[in-house]
Amino acid sequence: MKKWLIVVLGLLGQPGFALANANNVSLEENVLLMATHVENILNQTDGLMRRSADLLRNAGGMNDVVIQGSLANYTSQVEAVRALLFINSKGILEFDTTRHPAANLDLSDRPYFSKAMAHGDEHIQIQTPVLGKQSGVPFVPVTRVLRGVSGSVMGVLVAVMTPDAWLPSERACRLCFYSAFTIEGETIMTAPAQMQLADDFFESLMIVDGRSGISETRLNTYPARTMWRRLRDYPVIVTSSVVTIY
Repeated sequence: MKKWLIVVLGLLGQPGFALANANNVSLEENVLLMATHVENILNQTDGLMRRSADLLRNAGGMNDVVIQGSLANYTSQVEAVRALLFINSKGILEFDTTRHPAANLDLSDRPYFSKAMAHGDEHIQIQTPVLGKQSGVPFVPVTRVLRGVSGSVMGVLVAVMTPDAWLPSERACRLCFYSAFTIEGETIMTAPAQMQLADDFFESLMIVDGRSGISETRLNTYPARTMWRRLRDYPVIVTSSVVTIY
């Protein structure tokens, strides 16, 4: 809470903050920049996982060192992905692009694994952040079930993304706050990370069937105006908010 207050008070102290409202800040442009950025990194991640799935599905008697090296090479081409994991159908980590051999870990109890296995669909799933079992660092798991040539489930691919990777480098508003949610309203990321969202923040957006909208919300105790946008190809809602203090 103290860190959040420091961030807000720091912004309040900047010249012209009182004028930072929806009349002179392009929330629409800002949320569109974020939506475009997130769509792009998810498209790249989807391509990475399809390519990796093809390799694993057809690996046959290929040496594990070669497989890990190929997966690491694919992953290095997607800047937003810190690592790619392959967990077999029993929940055991088989490949980790950051090291070989992979650590001997049973990840069957991890929510992102069990949800992906229950989902069963080969489309990617964006899941809520968890703490890495080895690193203790929070990450956003993007998962994809891998099926063999016979159709049986081989396991789950997991793209490890840091929440910061979801922030666009180009921003139309230097005083705006950001967040992203699953369409069920689960928080994927906020920026700054210490931002406190009200329990009913997502509900207050009053999301309808359209692509975007604007709502009066609150960031911690401060009134704010928030524009949301639904991604075209993925079940994600991104937002851009500005505190409305006069």
